[in-house]
Amino acid sequence: MKSFFTRVASVSVRLWVPKACLILLAIVMLAIFLMTGRLAASIGQRQEVRQFEDAVPTDVPIKIRIKKEKEKSFRDLDNEKWLSDFELELTNTGNKPIYFVYLTLITDVKVGDQRLVFPQAYGRAELGNIVTPAMLNDVPIKPGDTYVFKIGPVPAWERAIRDHRFAQPRRIRAELQSLSFGDGTGYFGNHPYHSMMH
Repeated sequence: MKSFFTRVASVSVRLWVPKACLILLAIVMLAIFLMTGRLAASIGQRQEVRQFEDAVPTDVPIKIRIKKEKEKSFRDLDNEKWLSDFELELTNTGNKPIYFVYLTLITDVKVGDQRLVFPQAYGRAELGNIVTPAMLNDVPIKPGDTYVFKIGPVPAWERAIRDHRFAQPRRIRAELQSLSFGDGTGYFGNHPYHSMMH
């Protein structure tokens, strides 16, 4: 009688072990499938946000970034009022005051044959010519100081988005056009500039 139960138990164990392995394998495969699905969804979500690209050369003594409190609004592709919320911080990281800076925010949206661009400028327009010296009433961005660029409400743009005349930009690239230290030096495009008079 004992040997009969022993044989039954032995057969049960032999049958149970492969079943347990199959169940364990199924659980592992299900976990991998779920993790892969979550990873793909996560990657998909990361791609479905508006991207900001800082194309200013690292040797230019400025740092630009979307204001922290405005990042969520900027990244949200469903936010038709992102331009109204937009704020770009520019910090003078050098040791000279900045009297003029001109940036272009280039989108991936085309209007005709041209890309949609939002220009941003600080300082007196004449200082865009780097050889023009700063005057006493010109207010610079001092070393260590930060200036915030705002585009502000653009009702025509928001209307165009609602009417599906334009797509929402998915990528914004910031490029430096010119920068003046008010003393005949600065940057023209991405290149340092020194006037002959300096």
